[in-house]
This record gives sequence, structure tokens and C-alpha cells, in this order.
Amino acid sequence: MIELNKLNKIPGKVKWYFLVKLIVITLVPSLVPSLVPSLVLVLVSKDFGRAMFMFFLFFVDLPIFIYLAIYYSILTFIVENDRITINSGVIFKRSKSIPFDKVQNVENVGGPLIRLFNLSKVNIWTSSPEQIQVHKKETEHEPDGRLELDSSDAEWFKNFILSKHS
Repeated sequence: MIELNKLNKIPGKVKWYFLVKLIVITLVPSLVPSLVPSLVLVLVSKDFGRAMFMFFLFFVDLPIFIYLAIYYSILTFIVENDRITINSGVIFKRSKSIPFDKVQNVENVGGPLIRLFNLSKVNIWTSSPEQIQVHKKETEHEPDGRLELDSSDAEWFKNFILSKHS
């Protein structure tokens, strides 16, 4: 339950969602070499796919998971009547305050994996130019605020913010 005017934390199961997501992301590329026959891969090793999976698991996924576990343990937010303040950062601390009267859209999104954990991503969009990132002549849009919450809390939060516009 999201409490008003109090420090709220992200649900603990968010960490497990990211662990499963990392393993799935690692597993798929490690299966590709074994699915696509190649003389070079056969000459290198018959267990290339398994070796690649183990490499990514221990040297890529594990450090990323440790970082995300720390990040989501530190990530907090405060919902007030007129704004949300999101505090984040492992090495460099960051605090972002988003007034509800500046919010243009709130969306709850999630694919099958995040829904398996009964979670939902809450994206908070404003008209801020900070949302638009330009990389190599292409634009990328990022929401001003993003939280992973229990699905019921995410729906309540979305309705709460949108009710402030009425």
C-alpha cells in the first residue's frame, strides 16, 4: 500500500523480477549458437552455448543483479497531495520531484514476465524537454518518472495522479 507523505520503498519482488529477466536475456543468446549450425562453432567447442551462458551468468548478470539489488533497495519515493519525489542512486544520489499539475500522462505497462510477478511499471510523463534524448540523430523518449510497483498499487497511483487534474 502506498502511503501519502511517508517514505515508500519499491516491493522486494522487483529484484527477483530483474534476476529472472537477466537470466532469460542471457539464456536466449547462449542458445542461438547451438541452434544455428556453424562449422566454426563446432570446431571451437561443442559446449559453446553452455560456456557462453555460464560466462554471461557470472561475469555479466551477477554484477548487474548486485547493482540492481542495491539500486532497488535504495530507491524510495514520497507521494504528497501535489507531487511525487523519487530518490535514487547508488553512487550519485538523485532526487526528482514531479508536480502532479505538470503530469500529462501516466501509464501502467508490463509484459508477460513482469505480470508473472504481479508487478507493473508506472511511467510518469510531463512536458519536460529532459524526456527527449538525442543520440546519433535519433530521438529517444524517457518518462520523467518510472517506478515498478505491485499491480494494485500501480493502478491506485495512476488514478490518484489523474484525479489531481480534475
